[in-house]
Amino acid sequence: MPPATSTDQYFAEPGQPRLRFRDEGSGPAVLLVHGWLLDLTMWDELAQVLARDFRVIRWDRRGFGESAGEPSLASDSGDAARLLQHLGVGPRAVLGMSQGCRIALALVEAAPQLTTALVLDGAPPVDGLPDHQWRNETPVFEYRALLVERGIEALREVFARHPLLQLATGDATMHSRMQRMLVRYRGADLLALPATPPPAAASAVPQDRFGRLTLPALVMNGADDTEQRRRIGALLAQLLPQAQHQLIAQSKHMACWDNPAAYNEAVRNFLADHANRGLAAPGVS
Repeated sequence: MPPATSTDQYFAEPGQPRLRFRDEGSGPAVLLVHGWLLDLTMWDELAQVLARDFRVIRWDRRGFGESAGEPSLASDSGDAARLLQHLGVGPRAVLGMSQGCRIALALVEAAPQLTTALVLDGAPPVDGLPDHQWRNETPVFEYRALLVERGIEALREVFARHPLLQLATGDATMHSRMQRMLVRYRGADLLALPATPPPAAASAVPQDRFGRLTLPALVMNGADDTEQRRRIGALLAQLLPQAQHQLIAQSKHMACWDNPAAYNEAVRNFLADHANRGLAAPGVS
């Protein structure tokens, strides 16, 4: 088993892209899954806090940050599973932020017996939610057209004004980090899309998707997250059998940056209570 370290490491299997990851601390394992446009550095403050009591693993999803490969939501959960196997990680808690919630849910469903607890932060309209006429907050095909027609700088200007990327904090260092994060974003996931949306496919997700997830769950939102994301958070907390919903004060969508002290305390307290529990019972009934 490779030793845990807070420095960048890289992992690749034959035929798979090279992925950057960090593995730090010791104790019950926690996997952190970053959101769209972002990379593993979004978790720097949380990882520092959690590494005092937990083994914290985070990676750049393929095509983001310093990981190679074509971005693929369909491949991200498999990448995470291979990385965890490479590191010899057994039972673990999983935290997904924004788009990362889709991957976190897929990981739990693929290996329920290995998942101790689940944290969903700022979830989008994930498959299995009741149809509440959810608004498309990230029209990726429009973004793709803008990228092709006007280039990456024009796209970054649009993202810099996007409600999901606005910060509530007045901390200039956090605003600078967001700017640097956007500069690192290459748009590879958009270029991998077809020019026009494919026909909508029927969802294969069972209607009781969330009712089957019987593990402890924490659903989080910034108190000033978009109205839709807060509605989704409240709904997920109702649908997940062992969930609690927590709003982080003075925070928008990026609550982990807007109010890191409150965010980190909420996550650490939840994991302290639940990351060691339920190891003998599967997380999906």
